[in-house]
Amino acid sequence: MNRKRLLPLNHTLHHKHRKRQCTTGRVLAGSSSSSTNNVHFEKDDIMETNIPNDTKTTLLYLKNIFPKDKFERDLPAIMLKHQLYSILKNRTLVDKQLGELRNSSEIRLFKLSLSDEDEYGVVFTTDYIDYVKEHSKIMGLQSSIIEKYSENVLKCCPDVSLDRKTLTTAFNFTEAEITKLVQCSILTVRDVGSWWLAIPAIGAFIKSFIRGRKAVVAMIKKSKYKEILKTELEQRNLPKSVKLGMEYHLHDIIGADMVQRIKTTSGDLLRLND
Repeated sequence: MNRKRLLPLNHTLHHKHRKRQCTTGRVLAGSSSSSTNNVHFEKDDIMETNIPNDTKTTLLYLKNIFPKDKFERDLPAIMLKHQLYSILKNRTLVDKQLGELRNSSEIRLFKLSLSDEDEYGVVFTTDYIDYVKEHSKIMGLQSSIIEKYSENVLKCCPDVSLDRKTLTTAFNFTEAEITKLVQCSILTVRDVGSWWLAIPAIGAFIKSFIRGRKAVVAMIKKSKYKEILKTELEQRNLPKSVKLGMEYHLHDIIGADMVQRIKTTSGDLLRLND
């Protein structure tokens, strides 16, 4: 089998500035992570062994298969944390590198309501900032508020949620400004006096994602012994209402341990877990 060579990973993240510390939420532990620029991924490289064991590179790969043009308002590319596990085998290393990317403000994590399990979306911080700035213009939110949010929160605090004390004391937001961020769905209510950081207008993504996951699982369930070759599944057509594509959903169900991936002489076999 011909293998496509990818660029070597030889850059190390360096932190030149100290970040403002936050006291809310949970931060993943970080140790070391490598990054790469101008990496090009071919479609046929999906889940191949020559994909490097590097979390940022894998996020860039997953970003490339996110169909931004299928969603209105130009949603930023949304990757799922567990999708990384479908490509990178060392989950402990993935979590450590993901934590470092969070702490260096390269990515943001968002809690998503996709199932009964806690699932987290991953968005590159620059993409998210660009998106909320455009969204705030549409919603008529003052630019000064979104600039304060971008500079004081998004670039300094890696938490997935914030409480009133942190917003008002550490970041100097007024109650009126917090209310406007909530009205624009940039913050969503978590509990009394606390909010999740959110992706505005994410409903279309969640709706399509749930439909796509159910459709792919149903295809496997209808197959003999509830198993199917990955190559055969890739050739199936999803309903038109599903916007994310088969590749995106394969990384989802494999990373979420909804299927077993078994090596066979005919290729990867996907068997539905009970």
